[in-house]
Amino acid sequence: MFRLITYIGLRSRREFRRIGRAISRVLRKPILSVFSWLYILISALNFFIVRSVRNFRVEWTYLRAEMHRASADLRSAWKQSTALWIKTFGRYVGKALRRHGHFFRTAFNTALPILMAVVLIFEIHHWQDLTYALRVVYGEQTIGYISNESVYLQARNKASEKLSVGLDEAERTDLLETPKYELSLVSVNKLVDTDILSDNLIRASDANITNACGVFIDGQFLCSVKNENDARSVFNTILEQQNAGAGATAGFLESVDYVQGLYPENSRSMWDANKLGATLASPKKQAQYYIAQSGDSFSKIASDHHLTVSELKALNPEIGETILVGSRLLVARAENYVTPKITRTEVRREEVDFKSETSYNSKLFSGDRRILSQGEKGIDQVTLSITTVNGVVVDLEEISRVTLKEPVNERVEVGTAKAGSAGYYGGTYSARGFMWPTPTARMISQYFGHNGHKGLDITTGGALGRPIVAAASGVVEIAGSTGNSYGQQVLINHGNGIKTRYAHCITGSILVRPGQQVTAGQRIASIGSTGNSTGPHLHFEVIVNGAVTNPLNYVSR
Repeated sequence: MFRLITYIGLRSRREFRRIGRAISRVLRKPILSVFSWLYILISALNFFIVRSVRNFRVEWTYLRAEMHRASADLRSAWKQSTALWIKTFGRYVGKALRRHGHFFRTAFNTALPILMAVVLIFEIHHWQDLTYALRVVYGEQTIGYISNESVYLQARNKASEKLSVGLDEAERTDLLETPKYELSLVSVNKLVDTDILSDNLIRASDANITNACGVFIDGQFLCSVKNENDARSVFNTILEQQNAGAGATAGFLESVDYVQGLYPENSRSMWDANKLGATLASPKKQAQYYIAQSGDSFSKIASDHHLTVSELKALNPEIGETILVGSRLLVARAENYVTPKITRTEVRREEVDFKSETSYNSKLFSGDRRILSQGEKGIDQVTLSITTVNGVVVDLEEISRVTLKEPVNERVEVGTAKAGSAGYYGGTYSARGFMWPTPTARMISQYFGHNGHKGLDITTGGALGRPIVAAASGVVEIAGSTGNSYGQQVLINHGNGIKTRYAHCITGSILVRPGQQVTAGQRIASIGSTGNSTGPHLHFEVIVNGAVTNPLNYVSR
């Protein structure tokens, strides 16, 4: 491309100098005109592109006409002799190079960079697909390319395991030779994994092997069967005997895998379906029992058999705390090769507990708790996957949960006011303007009207000595004992024909006197058990126009 530009420049010195002078004049101006820059751009395009394209087109037109004439001469020369054709062809080639040298140089200088770019892209793509790898040579045979030696070691372990199945420990030897490694540069898609390399190792060895299906239980090799369908049918027969029922599926607790590959062809490891079925029907390990000897204990027997005391007792629930000489103890359960399980889907409805939303009220005393609104439990529909073995649930998995009813939270009010031995107590007033007479006791042990009862009996745990307050403001009429069943009492006149009585107070606890004006919430006495009383409580009466009435019509807890 540089040569092409140089060539064009030498043939157009006058044009090049003209553009240079124009650029110099524009650059000397402090502020460049848009039209000046536009003139420079158009001139450059005309010089470098338009003119070159026009020249190339003219040259190509001439060259094509000459090629047409030359082809006719070459056909005529070919008919006469080969030597004449070669001579004619050489003459036209030389003539074309002399007359159209500019055209060929331009085409060459244009095509060469493009060709080099294509070659570069191809090379980059080619080398990106290559990687350094280890060529594994076993004997005189290349069995694969691996990324590192650990791939071979894993493959070797797999191959050795397959080649030694069915052999006793004493019969097992190093069945594979040591390979050779060579560093090679190969395509990435030529690298092999452990499974492929393992099969290649087995093929390269001298072992008597064949393609078969390996049966693995929990990753441990059991046997190989030539036909995979035969092996599957044996396990499927066991599952069909479980009678799982509609909507349930039968399976195994253990993982059962069928692996196609190369396996030794011998009677100890290559089984047919009958032998596989008979083996699965027999226990893998028999139950083990121990006969108790003199001086044996749970801890000694458990330690001797690598068990904990709790495990030993769980195996023998019928044995009491004392082991008798001659007792037969199970120390190891029988184990089967596979354990059938039944999995079913069950839909249940479950209650969802509600939460409590707590607010604080300074008018209630510390320790008091008032439910403003009851909570309601929600209901969820739960879909469960339940797995059982011999009717015993061994796994419970929640598949989905759908809310049918949202729980409604309980609203609770908790008091924060501190009660003293005297003074005033805050509280909540009823619609009639009365407050609860015992701030720290709210349990009603006997209601108004029960067996002719004239008031409410209020108590709580540890009621003796708890404060009694005036339910409403008024004037004290009685403060002490009047010699009747009420014992020590206080009677307050609230006006409008309404009076309240507070009976069975502790002797000496009354803090008011007759004729004294009291305020709602003012402490007047303490809960006691004087008079006709079966235990510490407050007998609270509301008297309206001389007749007792239900206090719950005037106060609320």
